[in-house]
Amino acid sequence: MLDVETNDSHLLAEDEDVSDFNWLDDEHFVFLQAEKDETTSLRAFDVSKVPDFAVSRYVAGKIAASASNLKVCKLDEQAKKVAIVLSAQALPDGSLLSPTEVNKKTQSTGRLYSKLYVRHWDQYEGKAKSALWSGQLSRGSSGEYKLGELTNVLKGSGLECPIAPFGGTDHFDIRREGLIFVAKDPELNPALNTKCNVYLLYLDSWTGNAKSTIEPLPIAGYEGAATCPVFDAKGKQAAFLQMRNNGYEADANVLFLMFDVDSRATKSAPQFTCIAQDASEEEGDFWSRSAQSICFSADGNSLLAVAEDRGATKLYQVILRSDKHQIGYPALTLASEGYVSDVRALSDARVFTTRTSLVDNSSYAILSHWPSPKAHSPSWTHSNTSSGAKFGLSAKQVSDIWTPASNPKITKEVHSIVFRPSNFDKAKKYPVAYLIHGGPQGSWADSWSTRWNPAVFAEQGYIVVAPNVTGSTGYGQKFTDAIRNNWGGDPYQDIVNCFDWVAENMPEADNSRAVALGASYGGYMVRHVAPQNCTSVLTVADELDPRPRPRRQIQSPCMPRRHPHLRRRYASHGRAVLPLPRPGRNTMVRSRLQRGGQGSEGQFWLVDVVGLEALGSQRASG
Repeated sequence: MLDVETNDSHLLAEDEDVSDFNWLDDEHFVFLQAEKDETTSLRAFDVSKVPDFAVSRYVAGKIAASASNLKVCKLDEQAKKVAIVLSAQALPDGSLLSPTEVNKKTQSTGRLYSKLYVRHWDQYEGKAKSALWSGQLSRGSSGEYKLGELTNVLKGSGLECPIAPFGGTDHFDIRREGLIFVAKDPELNPALNTKCNVYLLYLDSWTGNAKSTIEPLPIAGYEGAATCPVFDAKGKQAAFLQMRNNGYEADANVLFLMFDVDSRATKSAPQFTCIAQDASEEEGDFWSRSAQSICFSADGNSLLAVAEDRGATKLYQVILRSDKHQIGYPALTLASEGYVSDVRALSDARVFTTRTSLVDNSSYAILSHWPSPKAHSPSWTHSNTSSGAKFGLSAKQVSDIWTPASNPKITKEVHSIVFRPSNFDKAKKYPVAYLIHGGPQGSWADSWSTRWNPAVFAEQGYIVVAPNVTGSTGYGQKFTDAIRNNWGGDPYQDIVNCFDWVAENMPEADNSRAVALGASYGGYMVRHVAPQNCTSVLTVADELDPRPRPRRQIQSPCMPRRHPHLRRRYASHGRAVLPLPRPGRNTMVRSRLQRGGQGSEGQFWLVDVVGLEALGSQRASG
């Protein structure tokens, strides 16, 4: 726990599986703790009793299943009664999926499916589905909270929320009268459609067997995925994000607002307002970007939206009401550096943000927003790593380059992030690691990662170049859409252009000692790059190391039409592009990039082998 006034911190839990912290008032918060017996405890914490942890933390309730995604709402101003909603798996009869049921032994390991899904990512579908459970916390005379009976509010509806496999608290929100949530359209095959509906759920009680009424909120012309339904602090307004096209996961999110949740649409007062303006492609323009998440400001007069923009994930403030003469919905940039990962609206026109960067794994800031005269200026900041210094990293290691785009009708230049070693010496030459992102509609950003971290390669002595090629997000929807049915065309040429530009303009970069790395679509692209005028030498190395070393060489053709192994289709999603005699190790392929008959020879392209889904098919996903 961090005190933002004194910067004092207290360790509340260690080596424990805790999550979903929610404040009830200024002195109490609750969180979930996963227990070893696969049940979940709802624990409460009394800040006024810190540092006496023995009495400050207690169990407010037990959930006889694995639970997550906790949200709360005060039912009175003193927080004596608090509504809660969390998610847990439910059996077809609506009951909790208990650990006993999960671990029950069967006579067969086979599964019989009569419809899709069969498997989603790395998990097979079972009979249990995600459900939302409501309950009430009540504070007794002792001052401690106790959890009442939980109710499955989706029982019998045929709806599943949060949406598997990645849905969480961004798929529902809570107010005193009930919930707003998103779910896949139950009338459509979920494996073949992305269409989601937004629903309002009314509850007659938060205790016992509460009865719920669910009302769908269809929007004509919008048949795609939906996310981020949120209420304002009073529960009177709601907003959410929805895509237009069914089946297209990289479509732009459109922002919708309900100024009065409980009113019904009339000819003169539509139920939904589409919060959008004419999109431009200007840098920093919110309306040309696709929002990732939203929440209301404390006064309800603004929306706080997070969206990618040219290698950063920025925080914007969308003004809903300023005065009666306001035209449209102006958007102001509140935070423009790093990756804003979480936002919480505070009182007095303030916002608490959590951010990361390529050199800092966690930093926090309190910002003021309009109408404060100190808008955009942090009043308080804190970094767990002293802005990367504790890792031996510095923002000076990170820079940007812009290289010619393959299709100037879409964009003239392609953005790449460059990460140099911390001990970089401009008088020396360094091998280059080209990182190719997955998605394919994804991007490299100024954000920390425990999966693909450029610092790992830079600190081994590489200059890292991470291009955001055609199809990347954060550069306008036209640029994202341009990869469709163009998987190996413009993105590949963007990589070639970047490679050539680095050779001509970065004397410190030694392209004769270059590697390319990619996962998922990035692996697909490395596989696409490697056979272009590829030699017959396949080289295996145990690790990335820029120093010369003996290598075991395997003589075999590497063109797909010649090598039968390259035509194999792998069943699991992963990072493979070339099969190896010893899977799981790194593969280097000596190759030459060609463009217009001219190429740069002697490159080594590296991939990490695990498996690539639908290798060689026209539609590369992931």
